[in-house]
Amino acid sequence: MAYCVRCGAYIPEGQSICLACGYDPEAAQIALREKAEKEQNAKSGAAAAARQYGSKSSNEELRRRLEEQRKRSQEQNRQWAEQERVRREEQAAREEARRRQQEDDRRWAEEQYRRRQAEQSTRSAFDPDQTVRSGAGVSGTGEGNKALAALSYLSALFLVPYIFTPNDEYAKFHAKQGLKLFVFGIVIDVIGGLTGIGWIATLIRLYLIYKGMSNALNGRKEKLPWIGNILE
Repeated sequence: MAYCVRCGAYIPEGQSICLACGYDPEAAQIALREKAEKEQNAKSGAAAAARQYGSKSSNEELRRRLEEQRKRSQEQNRQWAEQERVRREEQAAREEARRRQQEDDRRWAEEQYRRRQAEQSTRSAFDPDQTVRSGAGVSGTGEGNKALAALSYLSALFLVPYIFTPNDEYAKFHAKQGLKLFVFGIVIDVIGGLTGIGWIATLIRLYLIYKGMSNALNGRKEKLPWIGNILE
């Protein structure tokens, strides 16, 4: 004998469906299996969606990190380029200042030389014996050749006394000092360019130029500091 599991009514033999409430056990089992399959499919879909979302999130994080790294690299390159530009501008400014200083020194020496030549010409015009006395004093202290002696300290102009006053020992003395200063200037320029202390080398050279020209214009035969006794 069978009874309905839902309403408890008697189910005749050979029947599976309850005549009282219409409950069908087989249809109920099928419905349960379908419901279980739907729940399983829903869980699988949720898991797949979660995996897909996790993979997408991982890709987004990777792209974000790569973008941040690219931006940092660009910023570092920009900063390096800016520093290099500033360094080159400062170096160009130092070179321009040094060139202008050399040009000013050269013009000053040329003006001094022309002025002294004009003064000598004026004295010669009013004193006919001036030329004779100047020629007689060439081998002495070199009073008439102070300007040429002073020019010896400006770059390669140390050759001027050897060309125009080869017998003037005073001018030749300062020409030798000017030669030492010229060689010393080349050496400290190279060292300054390699070590980055070019401004110190420029100050030393300017001081030696001032010292040598001051001695030459004031009639003193003094050797330059530090380098005056080299190769004596």
